[in-house]
Amino acid sequence: MSDHLPQELLEEILSRLPVKSILICRCVSKTWYSLITNPSFIAHHLKKTAARNSGLLFFSYCKTEPCPPYRNNESYLLYPDELFANPVEELDCPCKGFKGLFDIVGSCNGVFCLSYGYYAPALWNPSVRKIVNIPRPNVTFTSHGFHKHSHGFGFDSSTGDYKLVRIVYLPDSNFNFDKIPPLVEIYSLRSRGWRKVDNDLKCVIPDFSTSAFLNGTCHWVATKPPNGPGVCDAILSFSLGDEVFGEMEVPDCLAKKYHYINVAVSDGSLLLVAFTETTEERCFSVWMMKEYGVPGSWTKLFNISHLANIRRFIAFRQSGEALLVNRGEELFFYDPKTEEFSHTEIWGTPSSFYLDTLVESLVLLDEPNEFAEEEPSEDDGSSGVSNENSSSPDGVDMDLQKNNEGNQNANSPIILNEANEILEEVASTSNSQMAIDKANEEA
Repeated sequence: MSDHLPQELLEEILSRLPVKSILICRCVSKTWYSLITNPSFIAHHLKKTAARNSGLLFFSYCKTEPCPPYRNNESYLLYPDELFANPVEELDCPCKGFKGLFDIVGSCNGVFCLSYGYYAPALWNPSVRKIVNIPRPNVTFTSHGFHKHSHGFGFDSSTGDYKLVRIVYLPDSNFNFDKIPPLVEIYSLRSRGWRKVDNDLKCVIPDFSTSAFLNGTCHWVATKPPNGPGVCDAILSFSLGDEVFGEMEVPDCLAKKYHYINVAVSDGSLLLVAFTETTEERCFSVWMMKEYGVPGSWTKLFNISHLANIRRFIAFRQSGEALLVNRGEELFFYDPKTEEFSHTEIWGTPSSFYLDTLVESLVLLDEPNEFAEEEPSEDDGSSGVSNENSSSPDGVDMDLQKNNEGNQNANSPIILNEANEILEEVASTSNSQMAIDKANEEA
């Protein structure tokens, strides 16, 4: 049946399938494999998927063992958004168990950017079980000595490229990091390399600050010298399309009152999350920019007063509940409407918690699976991941390699029948049924 479908119709039907079904369809034939791994089809499928809400949340955190050797136990889980109770699946991250904890810089279109200290980051798409090494940046400990850096990750829609921007601060002779102009470099997945970006930055991004990607732009909260550390008074932005920096002012009521502010995204809007531990008020405050780029549109969503043990804001759920972490390293919910708290009995390192809506995509499907653990070099800042290609955990790539070599598996009746069943199920709810019926008759 599938051999008689017009190419355009086949592409339209396949683009409506979930990722797991499409991965099965790769094994039908070389033609199907070529279609599914084509960048234009991957983009077509993503456009359809992005318009649908999967209803699943990607949730990760790390818990350190209380006894020697104090290993990190990382968890990568999928939760239903309507009921954050029991996970529906535990994901197998290739970096799990690595000699150190990978932080999630950010995620976009189902791709997660993982970072590990001075070592080179990596891109991971759990839907297709692919991880792609990012080569070692140009500014390393070997080349420039001790330094601080901040990352931002996102998608450049003008070129269809995924980019990682890295802002590096070098110390002066007095170990101040706000005197020497920062170095900025950007990695492009399309070019698979780093390059320098000219800048005239006057801001310093504080340690442990997160980044937020919105409207094609990465955002950080920053300090303008000579205010010094602890006074966040600007939002630094970097457009991935134009590759230029910009600034937005933090509301005066926040810059003057709070000594720690972070930036986040919720429901397509930019958030500022502010809290301080230097006053008796001990207030935790969340603000939203109702109109992007308009400083006067900042609106306070809620305050949590007289609560001294809030450590970090994680994210909002669609229900409106906020996920927070306290000093006891427990994740809990806060309902701004009822002002009630509820415990999750999930404990972990505060900086390791990450939550985002899962977007199932085929991004990175046409890339080789590159991750293999090796001992990182302490003196050269190497990535700790090898450049040797490895087969995917599900073994599909190995089958496809045999398929392309003319292996008998390419025409396996079992795979073909399963693929046809998938197509017919999708077509039964679309306008393609008549065409498929006709193709079946001709077959």
